[in-house]
Amino acid sequence: MVWIWTFAVVMVVLVGAAVLPRRAEQPRQGFPWFWLSFPTAVLLVAASLYMWLPTITWTGGLLTYMPLTNKSAFMGIAGPEFYWRTQMVHVGAWALPVLALTAVGLSVWAWRRGRV
Repeated sequence: MVWIWTFAVVMVVLVGAAVLPRRAEQPRQGFPWFWLSFPTAVLLVAASLYMWLPTITWTGGLLTYMPLTNKSAFMGIAGPEFYWRTQMVHVGAWALPVLALTAVGLSVWAWRRGRV
Protein backbone atom coordinates (compact mmCIF):
# COMPACT_ATOMS: atom_id res chain seq x y z
CA MET A 1 0.00 0.00 0.00
CA VAL A 2 2.93 2.31 0.54
CA TRP A 3 3.63 2.43 -3.19
CA ILE A 4 0.07 3.47 -4.01
CA TRP A 5 0.14 6.32 -1.48
CA THR A 6 3.61 7.38 -2.59
CA PHE A 7 2.47 7.47 -6.21
CA ALA A 8 -0.59 9.54 -5.24
CA VAL A 9 1.48 12.10 -3.34
CA VAL A 10 4.01 12.33 -6.18
CA MET A 11 1.16 12.94 -8.64
CA VAL A 12 -0.19 15.81 -6.52
CA VAL A 13 3.28 17.34 -6.21
CA LEU A 14 3.93 17.05 -9.96
CA VAL A 15 0.61 18.65 -10.86
CA GLY A 16 1.30 21.42 -8.37
CA ALA A 17 4.76 21.99 -9.81
CA ALA A 18 3.35 22.16 -13.34
CA VAL A 19 0.27 24.28 -12.64
CA LEU A 20 1.23 26.78 -9.96
CA PRO A 21 3.94 28.67 -11.90
CA ARG A 22 1.64 29.10 -14.89
CA ARG A 23 -1.32 30.20 -12.80
CA ALA A 24 0.73 32.74 -10.83
CA GLU A 25 0.43 35.37 -13.58
CA GLN A 26 -3.36 35.04 -13.87
CA PRO A 27 -5.75 36.97 -11.62
CA ARG A 28 -7.42 35.15 -8.73
CA GLN A 29 -11.10 34.31 -9.20
CA GLY A 30 -12.12 33.20 -5.73
CA PHE A 31 -11.23 30.43 -3.35
CA PRO A 32 -8.91 27.78 -4.89
CA TRP A 33 -11.23 24.79 -4.55
CA PHE A 34 -9.08 22.76 -6.93
CA TRP A 35 -6.28 22.45 -4.38
CA LEU A 36 -8.69 20.97 -1.86
CA SER A 37 -10.55 18.64 -4.19
CA PHE A 38 -7.65 17.40 -6.35
CA PRO A 39 -5.44 15.96 -3.56
CA THR A 40 -8.56 14.51 -1.94
CA ALA A 41 -9.56 12.90 -5.24
CA VAL A 42 -6.11 11.44 -5.83
CA LEU A 43 -5.93 9.97 -2.33
CA LEU A 44 -9.46 8.57 -2.57
CA VAL A 45 -8.66 6.95 -5.92
CA ALA A 46 -5.55 5.41 -4.34
CA ALA A 47 -7.63 4.12 -1.42
CA SER A 48 -10.21 2.71 -3.84
CA LEU A 49 -7.50 0.91 -5.74
CA TYR A 50 -6.22 -0.48 -2.47
CA MET A 51 -9.70 -1.79 -1.60
CA TRP A 52 -10.52 -3.28 -5.01
CA LEU A 53 -7.08 -4.53 -6.07
CA PRO A 54 -5.58 -6.02 -2.91
CA THR A 55 -3.18 -8.23 -4.81
CA ILE A 56 -1.02 -5.27 -5.85
CA THR A 57 -0.37 -4.42 -2.21
CA TRP A 58 0.42 -7.88 -0.84
CA THR A 59 4.01 -8.67 -0.08
CA GLY A 60 4.06 -11.65 -2.41
CA GLY A 61 1.22 -10.65 -4.71
CA LEU A 62 -0.65 -13.55 -6.22
CA LEU A 63 2.25 -15.88 -5.50
CA THR A 64 1.63 -15.84 -1.75
CA TYR A 65 1.39 -19.43 -0.57
CA MET A 66 -0.03 -20.80 2.64
CA PRO A 67 0.17 -24.57 3.12
CA LEU A 68 -3.08 -26.32 3.91
CA THR A 69 -1.51 -28.69 6.41
CA ASN A 70 -0.02 -26.25 8.87
CA LYS A 71 -0.29 -28.17 12.12
CA SER A 72 1.35 -25.47 14.21
CA ALA A 73 -1.37 -22.91 13.49
CA PHE A 74 -4.02 -22.33 16.12
CA MET A 75 -7.62 -22.03 15.00
CA GLY A 76 -9.57 -19.72 17.29
CA ILE A 77 -12.89 -17.94 17.34
CA ALA A 78 -12.87 -14.53 15.74
CA GLY A 79 -13.79 -11.76 18.13
CA PRO A 80 -15.80 -8.58 17.64
CA GLU A 81 -12.72 -6.70 16.41
CA PHE A 82 -12.50 -9.03 13.43
CA TYR A 83 -16.20 -8.56 12.66
CA TRP A 84 -15.98 -4.76 12.67
CA ARG A 85 -12.78 -4.81 10.63
CA THR A 86 -14.44 -6.91 7.93
CA GLN A 87 -17.49 -4.63 8.00
CA MET A 88 -15.24 -1.59 7.47
CA VAL A 89 -13.66 -3.31 4.48
CA HIS A 90 -17.05 -4.03 2.93
CA VAL A 91 -18.36 -0.51 3.50
CA GLY A 92 -15.08 1.02 2.32
CA ALA A 93 -15.08 -1.04 -0.86
CA TRP A 94 -18.32 0.66 -1.93
CA ALA A 95 -18.07 4.07 -0.26
CA LEU A 96 -14.53 4.96 -1.35
CA PRO A 97 -15.15 4.73 -5.12
CA VAL A 98 -18.29 6.86 -4.77
CA LEU A 99 -16.41 9.47 -2.77
CA ALA A 100 -13.52 9.32 -5.26
CA LEU A 101 -15.84 9.97 -8.21
CA THR A 102 -17.44 12.87 -6.34
CA ALA A 103 -14.04 14.40 -5.58
CA VAL A 104 -12.94 13.94 -9.21
CA GLY A 105 -16.11 15.71 -10.33
CA LEU A 106 -15.42 18.59 -7.94
CA SER A 107 -11.84 18.80 -9.22
CA VAL A 108 -13.02 19.03 -12.81
CA TRP A 109 -15.60 21.63 -11.85
CA ALA A 110 -13.02 23.73 -9.99
CA TRP A 111 -10.55 23.45 -12.86
CA ARG A 112 -13.08 24.56 -15.47
CA ARG A 113 -14.26 27.47 -13.34
CA GLY A 114 -10.69 28.64 -12.87
CA ARG A 115 -10.65 28.08 -9.13
CA VAL A 116 -7.00 27.06 -9.12
